[in-house]
Amino acid sequence: MDISMPSEREFLQRIKNYVHSLEGAILGFDEDASDIPMENGQNLVVNVDTFVRKTDWLPEMTAAQAGKKTAVMTISDVAAKGAIPKVAMLSLCVPKDYPVEDAEDLVRGYSQYCMKTGIAFIGGDFGIASDVVLTGVGIGFAPANGIITRGGSQPNDILAVTGELGLTRVAFDHLLHGKSIENNLKYDALAAALNPHIHHEFVHALAKEGAVNASMDSSDGLGITLHTMAKQSGLAFVIDSLPIPTEVMKFARNNNIMEFNYVMQGGEEFILVLSIPEEKWETALDIAQKQKVPLYNIGYTKMGEGVVYETKEGYIDIPESGYDNVKGWD
Repeated sequence: MDISMPSEREFLQRIKNYVHSLEGAILGFDEDASDIPMENGQNLVVNVDTFVRKTDWLPEMTAAQAGKKTAVMTISDVAAKGAIPKVAMLSLCVPKDYPVEDAEDLVRGYSQYCMKTGIAFIGGDFGIASDVVLTGVGIGFAPANGIITRGGSQPNDILAVTGELGLTRVAFDHLLHGKSIENNLKYDALAAALNPHIHHEFVHALAKEGAVNASMDSSDGLGITLHTMAKQSGLAFVIDSLPIPTEVMKFARNNNIMEFNYVMQGGEEFILVLSIPEEKWETALDIAQKQKVPLYNIGYTKMGEGVVYETKEGYIDIPESGYDNVKGWD
């Protein structure tokens, strides 16, 4: 009998009937966060995310960076829903013989990231386990009509991302597979993987101006993210450009990998993928400039289904593949 664990997404489908949403909640089961309606017209948006040493701890990553990465993972999905993150908690489990200084650094990294971004870290839980496990809880608030789902795209929306793509995948190939990187690329790639950053209030600001219809971060990979948003919106997504650093394209080509696939099948990035009404594009650009958020137009939505890359020769199907917590890279 095969008792192996299915992929993360397959397992979630198995358990979806056990999960119930509250009356008045905006976010359904297949979202990266959940919301709780409050009496004052605001909804509490909460997310839980877990970092495990065996599967998530990269070579060269310090304990403080692991703590920070957990905070970023936790807060990213709250911010992507249009909520302003306000509060965070942490459950930390370590082996009994784990150095106490390293355990303290894990908490310090988590706490310092919250402190620097104006989020109150208010405590959590501590326990003993066979591996290092950090589970973060992030809480934010947004008006019910300001919560942005994955599936709200409308025909003729502009698809956009909040950063250049592919740097984290380069870092993973270097740190896990020993592939060499030129010095001018190494710094940016390692920074993306070891010290990720997210834009906490950008989606919230867009939502206030009606300048975003759908939002999701790309931590599972750009290909999976685009397919998820397209399916839930009931539309086709057409990608016609990608912001890939020149050094990343050279790295992919030097390793005999198509840069297009390299970026689409990546993961562990915390770049926002946004669906923006065409008539609100200039408004979105203005908000991005004020908040110092890079914003790149990568395509558009239309009636139909599927996700394709538009070239001079025609359309190329984009595979629904990326990083899976259970299976790793597709």
